[in-house]
Amino acid sequence: MKRSPLIAAATAAALVLAACGSDDDTADEPAEEPAEEPAEEPAEEDDAMEDDEAMDEVPADWPESIVFTLTPSAEAGGLIETAEPLAELLAAELGIGVEALVPTDYAGVIVALQSGQAQVAGGLGPRQMVQAEEQAGAELLLQAERFGSLLYVTQWFTNDPDTFCDDEPVADEDGYLFCNGVLDAADASAGPIGADKLPLLEGQTVSFVDQGSTSGYAIPALQLSEAGIDPIDGIDGIFAGGHDGSVQAVYDGDAVVGVSFNDARGNIEEQFADVGEQVVVFGWSGPIPNDGFAVAGDLPESLVTAITDAFVAIQEDPAGAELLSELYNIDALVPVTSSDYDVIRDLEVALGDVLG
Repeated sequence: MKRSPLIAAATAAALVLAACGSDDDTADEPAEEPAEEPAEEPAEEDDAMEDDEAMDEVPADWPESIVFTLTPSAEAGGLIETAEPLAELLAAELGIGVEALVPTDYAGVIVALQSGQAQVAGGLGPRQMVQAEEQAGAELLLQAERFGSLLYVTQWFTNDPDTFCDDEPVADEDGYLFCNGVLDAADASAGPIGADKLPLLEGQTVSFVDQGSTSGYAIPALQLSEAGIDPIDGIDGIFAGGHDGSVQAVYDGDAVVGVSFNDARGNIEEQFADVGEQVVVFGWSGPIPNDGFAVAGDLPESLVTAITDAFVAIQEDPAGAELLSELYNIDALVPVTSSDYDVIRDLEVALGDVLG
C-alpha cells in the first residue's frame, strides 16, 4: 500500500514588408499599401472581446480571488511548490484568482478557514474535516480515494525490529520491510495489527506527526491508552511536524518508534534509499476515513458547486492528477457527507477522556 511521492510572427512579417516598400524599384508592389499594416488589429479586438465575455461569465456575487490552504502533512516547502501550480489550475477552472497557502501546522488550516483568511482547504485529515465543519462552519466537499479505498490506517514503525517484531521482517516487491503479519493485510479493515507490542513503549521515545493529526497522533494516543500507556507521561513523545518527518526521526535514530499514515516511508525514499529496510512497519491501527476538501460556509452556493466540479475536473486531467498525487497521494476525489466522519466525532470524545 505504498505510494512514492511524488503545468508574433505576423506582425514581424508586416514590418518587413513595410521596410521593403521604401525601395524605388518596389514602389508599385502591394506590400507598400498601408492597408495591410493593421491586419492584426481585428484579431486583437476579438481577443479583448473574448476576455470581456470570460469576465462577464463570473457571477457577480463571486469574490475576485480566493485563498486555497493546505494541510502541512509533509515538509512545507515541497508542498507549496506543488500547491502553487494546483492553485493555478483551480484558478483556470474558476476564472478567478487563487492563492496557495500552507500554514506551519494543522491548527493553522482551521484558523485560516475560521477567520476568513482562506476559503478553500485541501488535504484535511479526518479530525480536521470535523473541526472545519464544527469550528469554522465549513462545508465538506470531497474525500480522497487511494488504491480504491476511502480508508487508511496509522502505521507503527521502528528501527529496533528485534524488540517489536515477533517474526523475521519480510520485504514487499519494493524491498520495504514489514513484520507481525502487516504485509499480509489486504486492506485497512484488517487492522488493528501488532497492538500487543505497544506496552513495550513504556518510557521509549515515540515520534508523532502533529497534535492535530488523526493518524499521526489521535489514533496512536488512544491505542497507547488502551495498551495501558499514558500517551503523555508514559512515553517521551516528540512531534516531527509531518508524516515524512516522523519517518525520518526513526530513520535518524531520534526515536525508537514512530507513527504516520501508510506508507509514508515512500515520501523520503528519494533522500534515503534504504528507508524501507532501516524503518520496519510492525503494526497498524484500525481503519480511519480518508482526508478531504472543504470550503468556507459563507461562499455563494454557485461557487461551492464550481469549486467541487473544478477539483474533480483537475483530478481527471493527467497534469492535475499528477499534482494531487504529489501533494497527498490522491488517486481520485469522491463526494463526501458529514456522517462519513461520525467515527471521528466518537474519537474526539474518547480522546478528550484520554488527554483531558
